[in-house]
Amino acid sequence: MSFDYDVTIIGAGPIGSSLAYELAQEGLKVSLIDKKKLVGLPLQCAGIVNKRISELIDLPDDLILNEAKGAFLHSKNHSLTVSKEETQAYVVDRVALDQFLFNRADEYVDTFLSSKVVDVDLKRGIVQFKSDSKIKKIHSKLIVGADGPLSLCSSKINDDFNYYDASQYLVKVDNIEDMNFVDLYACGDLFPGFIWAIPVYKNIYRIGLFSNDDYKRQSQILNEFLENDFKHESYDVLEKYKGKIPIYDKSNKLFEDRLLLIGDSACQVKPTTGGGLLIGLESVQFAKKAILNSINEIDFNRDLNDIQELDNLLDDLSLYLTQYEKDFEDRFLKEFDYQFKVQKTLCTLSDDDLDYFFIKLKEKDADKLISEYGDMDNQSKLVKEFIKRGLIIALLPKIHKKELVKIWLL
Repeated sequence: MSFDYDVTIIGAGPIGSSLAYELAQEGLKVSLIDKKKLVGLPLQCAGIVNKRISELIDLPDDLILNEAKGAFLHSKNHSLTVSKEETQAYVVDRVALDQFLFNRADEYVDTFLSSKVVDVDLKRGIVQFKSDSKIKKIHSKLIVGADGPLSLCSSKINDDFNYYDASQYLVKVDNIEDMNFVDLYACGDLFPGFIWAIPVYKNIYRIGLFSNDDYKRQSQILNEFLENDFKHESYDVLEKYKGKIPIYDKSNKLFEDRLLLIGDSACQVKPTTGGGLLIGLESVQFAKKAILNSINEIDFNRDLNDIQELDNLLDDLSLYLTQYEKDFEDRFLKEFDYQFKVQKTLCTLSDDDLDYFFIKLKEKDADKLISEYGDMDNQSKLVKEFIKRGLIIALLPKIHKKELVKIWLL
């Protein structure tokens, strides 16, 4: 059986491009398809990532626009400062980062931009895409869906995903005094989401939110925030962006037949913040291992017209792709469970409850605990400390005790 490629990856975002590069370095023949003419545009994320990203990719220094050491946390009437001495996160140029990762892959793989995938045959490994008004076909041993939150690939094997809408403004001010601190605004009406203000340059913020509201309402919320609660009286909105954040659901499949999902198309994002870049980059390694093992161990050169032979091949392949799913769940499932519980807890709170919560945090010096154990990606470490010290119940109004017990099974 003749194949055009070992692997075809649909979606040339940071995760798809990274996986393409990694597989090509192992000697596989890879193709990378994306519907965009220019990868990375439009900007659809806040662009703040744990500094640990430097352990996962060779991040060029010029893509780091700012460094964050802590955050100012705000309820309606109270604020709290949490920080560490060393840098905790990078504010990156996400458009340039996406293009850097794509260009790195482009040296070693065949790329097809401005090419919209119209159909995927999961059993036979055929991808059909439209390019230059013509329908083209690629035949591959494996297909990877890295085509974002509105994934065609995912729709082939999963029911519709649930999403949060997200909106963001690029805002210019006269000067930002605390460049190393991100502002996070908690509001009962916005949960499970929140508003963020991320300093990018000395006079530029990324200000945005995600919530259960639609884009029109989110624009109203952001406009009201800038007018009434923003710390700068004078500002200019330079650009506006919007996007979707998929909600992780363990019941959704990560693979079927020859298709493997990764990144946003697999809902591999943090429940509390919607960030997924580091999770996706870690998942690249899980996917890489499963793909290499399957291609090295399975005889793909079978008669695909023989139904029994095809079924046997797909059964063999399933054993390797199951390991990808297991590796992902072993790494992230417990963390996601803690974050979902945090999210459910926050959703029980009103603005008055949040003010009470912030007051109690200060009284019990919990801000120091957050500073010590807080981690924007591994939030379970902090939650475990709160549970260990009995703070989950102590910090919230007694009226919520029954709800908290139900959520946390304390």
